[in-house]
Formats: sequence, C-alpha cells, structure tokens
Amino acid sequence: MRGLSVSARKHTFDGVPADIAEYCLRLGQPVSAKRGDILVRQGVRASRCFYVRQGYAKVTSTSRDGHQILLGFVGPKDLVGQSAATPDLATYLATTVVVQPMELVCWTRDVALEIAMQYPDIHARLDALLARNVQILLARLHTVGEGPVPRRLASALIELGDRHGNAAGTGVAIGPLVTREDLANFTGSSLYTASRVLARWETGGLIVSRRGRLRLLNVPRLKSLAREPSSLYTADPCASAKTTRNVSR
Repeated sequence: MRGLSVSARKHTFDGVPADIAEYCLRLGQPVSAKRGDILVRQGVRASRCFYVRQGYAKVTSTSRDGHQILLGFVGPKDLVGQSAATPDLATYLATTVVVQPMELVCWTRDVALEIAMQYPDIHARLDALLARNVQILLARLHTVGEGPVPRRLASALIELGDRHGNAAGTGVAIGPLVTREDLANFTGSSLYTASRVLARWETGGLIVSRRGRLRLLNVPRLKSLAREPSSLYTADPCASAKTTRNVSR
C-alpha cells in the first residue's frame, strides 16, 4: 500500500480462531443502518454493541459546553459501542453516526459480556483494541497541540490511510467519506486554513478529493510532512515533491 502500515491495523477478531469468530457473529442480530443513523450516543446506557461488516461511521465526542470534536472513523471489521462489552463501563464514551450505509451484527450487552467472559481470546482482543485507540488519541493530542496545520493534516491523512485505506490505481483510496470540515475538526484547525493547505496539496499532486472521496497520491511526501519540524515549513508544502519530479524528468 505504498508506504502505509497495513500490518498495524487492528480489528475485532484478529488472532481469534475463525470458528469461534463465526459462532460469535451468529449470536448477534443482523442490522442495516442508513446515513445519518446514530448507532450509539455519548452518555447513554451502553445496551448494545455492533460489529461492522460493511460501511463507515464517524465517532465524535461532545464536551459539557457543547463543543464537538471528531475522534475518528470506524469501518469493516471494527467494533462500535465497546462499552457494552466492557463490564466496568455503563455508558457510551462517544457518539457514532453513520456516514455511509452500513451492514452490522448487533449484540445486546448481556450477550457481548457473556462472549467476552466465555472466550479469553476475545476478551484480550477487546482490551488490546481499547489500548490501541488510547495510543492513537494520545499521539493525535500531541500532534494537534504542538504541530503546524500542514503537519497535523499530513498526520491525519496518514492515520486515515493506515486504518481505512486501500490501494487503488495510482494511490491509496480512503474508505469513509471525509470532508474538509471533517479534516479541520480532526486536526483542531479552522476550515479556511485546512482548505487552503489541502487545495495546495491537490495542486501539487499529493492528494485528490472529489465530494468526500479522498485519495492519497504521494504517501512518502505526506509522511515526510508529518515528521517535519515547524521551522522547515515554507509557503509551499509541496515544494520538495515538485523538485523531486523535475529532477527525475
């Protein structure tokens, strides 16, 4: 996948024997959800959780004063509403809203807790997923708090590619629909600034975006931008990529 760490992806049944995974899925109820449906809502009793077979949703958190931030996206093989499968969590920690039609498997809290108790491998997998999500959020907090907007955006695009990207033609296609508003929210930047940087990157051949369909065209350059210290940013973050292409002609 052109520089993206596909092996870093962590999914619900990774490492779980296939027969056990299929048995657990059969214990659930198939559910369909359309765009705009709310699967779980922050602060509400955690009564159900979902395994994603198809489609995507965005995960948000809202502060007491009503400020909302985008935490990320969930897609195929992910778990939504993990609080319902965790004995120590009584309510959902975030809100998950469908952005592309989804096919899911739904477990009630009682069934989810029973599965986790009966199968230690699944219990360990859920703990690992929770730890992984905390690591991702901590890393992003540092990026948002310390980095300039281009570095934040590059980091966000690489994260989306790692978690939801698929090799497609000349680039890496991001599965969920991701708007410029989403990316601004995701990185703690203004829509104006994020849009300006993303427009320059499109002109420079780093990315292409059409109606939320985002494709990464130059992953190595994006990874380089995600690592660069603030002092190295210039008016044109695509400059190095342009220079490289000119030299190679």
